Amino acid sequence: MNDTGRARAGLRWRAAGLLLGCVVLLAAGCAGQPGTRPGADVRIDANAVPPSPASRREAYEYHVLAGEMAIQRDNRALAAREYVAALEYSNDPALAKRATRIALFAEQPDLAYRAATLWARNEPDSLDAQRTAARMAVANEDADGLALYAPALVQAAASPDIGYRLLADVVSGAPNATDMVIDTLSNMAQADSDSAPAQYALGVVALRYDRSEIAARAAERALALDPNWNDAVLLQAGVWIRAGETAKAQQLVDKLPGNAVSRAQYHLALARLLIEADQEDAALGEFEQAIQLQPDNSDARYGLAILSLSLGQLERAETAFTRLYDNNERADDAAFYLGTIAEQREDYAQAQRWYQRVENGGHAFEAQVRGARMIFMQDDLPGAQRRLSELRAVYPDLAEQLYAAEGQLLYEADEPRAALDIYNHALDEIPDSSELRYGRSMAYERLGDIEAAKNDLQAVLDSEPDDARALNALGYLIANHGTDYERAAEYIGRALEAEPDNPAILDSMGWVEYRLGNLDAARHYLERAYRDFPDAEVAAHLGEVLWQQGQHEAARRIWQNAMADNSDHPVLTETVERLDP
Repeated sequence: MNDTGRARAGLRWRAAGLLLGCVVLLAAGCAGQPGTRPGADVRIDANAVPPSPASRREAYEYHVLAGEMAIQRDNRALAAREYVAALEYSNDPALAKRATRIALFAEQPDLAYRAATLWARNEPDSLDAQRTAARMAVANEDADGLALYAPALVQAAASPDIGYRLLADVVSGAPNATDMVIDTLSNMAQADSDSAPAQYALGVVALRYDRSEIAARAAERALALDPNWNDAVLLQAGVWIRAGETAKAQQLVDKLPGNAVSRAQYHLALARLLIEADQEDAALGEFEQAIQLQPDNSDARYGLAILSLSLGQLERAETAFTRLYDNNERADDAAFYLGTIAEQREDYAQAQRWYQRVENGGHAFEAQVRGARMIFMQDDLPGAQRRLSELRAVYPDLAEQLYAAEGQLLYEADEPRAALDIYNHALDEIPDSSELRYGRSMAYERLGDIEAAKNDLQAVLDSEPDDARALNALGYLIANHGTDYERAAEYIGRALEAEPDNPAILDSMGWVEYRLGNLDAARHYLERAYRDFPDAEVAAHLGEVLWQQGQHEAARRIWQNAMADNSDHPVLTETVERLDP
């Protein structure tokens, strides 16, 4: 049994004293060594007298036991600190691996990196250890660490090709570390100048970070080293796509040798490159070519279905998803999206049937919640509430989302008092929920208790100062129920900085600019909001601004279009009756 196993087994002969002390310290919130303040640095002073083997063993056992107790209490941050503290007294790679995992789960990247470095140092041949250390070096923006662990990752892999591919994935998706990542891979490619995989990895990563010139040079070098390597050809195609030479890239891929299955994979790869370059129509064509070459290629058909759905081509998406479902290929995902298509068509009974068929996968819970909503959309609010109550019994850890969904349904049903009761009950169970406080603020506003609504939104911002939704809601509330428009504009402006293209926030900013008397600015924001989200309330606001600018016919057209589907919308109705009775 290794050190970790022995410690976790308990060492029962000293459990009474050690464990009791641990409980007392945990109750007091201690996160470090016995006698240290919470959160204290647990590193040993290099100039201090080295502890005896016995005292080192006791300290090690203490921190592991404290960490295990913190896990049982669901205190992830404390568990991470205790396990990393235990590493001061042990070089056990199994302990380091566990400490890394716990710190990652606790979202403590600095502690995870400290543990991962020890894990990687003590298991140099472990691909998992080197990959984790490299990833944490990127997360912590440690250039020296990445320069150490990136080559170690490649060395630990089964082959340089595999290693460089893994490295490219590990270092992608970190825009704050772009320069560090590109510099590291450039240095590796220069040191390994005769390696086509090294050049390929540099090119792929440079392309992902929009460093087109570096990607072009790397692709050229990779092809020069291995002219018949298909992946290098695809990298070159990606470079040409980014340069706007899509036809040239397609011709290059068309010339690649291989059987139908291989060529289908090439077109699938090209489709993904086109999506990354925002060339969706061309990507659809590549998905279709892949399917023609290999009709049973579920990845190509799924890609075609998802892209068609995102482009609003519902029939094309429905055909592809139905084929997947009938062939039992990604059936749960297909059923979920078929439910989404039926929902968009307002066929709520059919949508409910599809959502009920989603049994597993990443969409399972969302499908159940949407299924409850579909019951509501069929004018059965009590049935929807019963379903959400049943789901709370099945998913107790997700009660917050389920209470929020029920409150939202009651709000939409114009039952704000019942919604308030749900939110109050839920907050008794989950008092720190920002989601529930936000929902309750909307119920309070509908009931006319503006101060209570403001207090809930401020409580959300006290815990999450950059919550764009709460900032926007509070600003809009102030603008609609007071005259402090400058303060309202400040909140909404902060929300707009976080989400500059959000139509709801653009509408709020337009409305507060109108209240400030800035008609041109108001129209600018409201036209942008209405273009992307022609909602009845946005139509009411834009029409009012146009009316005040003397453009009465334009205002009437916008109101009439909105009234066609929203004849009973309170804000729209009030605006039209007030300005154009």
